[in-house]
Amino acid sequence: MKPLLACTTEELALLVTFSGYPGVGKGIAESSLGILSPDKWDSVMQATIHQLMLKQIWDYDREAIGEAPISVEMETFIKSYVESEWMVRCSNVPEQHILMVHRINDETWLSHLIDRDIIHEFAYVTSDELPSHIEEYYSFTDVQFKSGLSFKLTEGDFDQLSNRKNIEKLAVDTYLAPEEKAAFNHFLEALDVRDWSLNNISVFNLPNLEADPSLTNIMFFLPSMHGIWIIDYTEAEDRPVHVELHPYEGWVDMLKTVPVIIGG
Repeated sequence: MKPLLACTTEELALLVTFSGYPGVGKGIAESSLGILSPDKWDSVMQATIHQLMLKQIWDYDREAIGEAPISVEMETFIKSYVESEWMVRCSNVPEQHILMVHRINDETWLSHLIDRDIIHEFAYVTSDELPSHIEEYYSFTDVQFKSGLSFKLTEGDFDQLSNRKNIEKLAVDTYLAPEEKAAFNHFLEALDVRDWSLNNISVFNLPNLEADPSLTNIMFFLPSMHGIWIIDYTEAEDRPVHVELHPYEGWVDMLKTVPVIIGG
């Protein structure tokens, strides 16, 4: 898939600023560089202008007549990115990159891959391509799948899994049937490999530029050498968190629900 745009954080901040969103642009810069004084922000902008000139993104003709010094196409692209009302955020712990996919319309999504909070790559994908695009981003494989492994936890117990120090006490205090205990131990092995962090795919609603993003859905999962652990929240009163090992096909089926969740 050929990127529509590849740029640094500073370049993206400047493109957003020139497209009529100075507050958003400065926020993008500060997310990477920290809080900027007016003088520092001006220095960043001046240095970045030279980078845009070298990349031939600068539009001298529009600059000469007092318009935004980027092409109309670039301005339109930035507008669709900034004003998108739905976003899917895909974490990949402990990798130093993240994928955010913005919904442009019923058929089109804008993929935004951020590498080490420095490099940004944008590309368009269709609604039909979205599940496979996320699948490709994670690049999980299914090795020696073990079937029939699952267990249930309370929400409080599940929250404790983020800290290795809680595990010994959790294993003692939490009731698990023998078959659940075996599954729980396999899960802990995978969690240890991943630095005690679960991956998640989060769906956010961004109704306007003034409002904070609203989390509307989140799906937790964990890759392992034996398949993908998928965490489901059920309506059970005693242990509503259901953790089950799925083969690769189960993981792919979960991804197919992502565009459906927000009507894509």
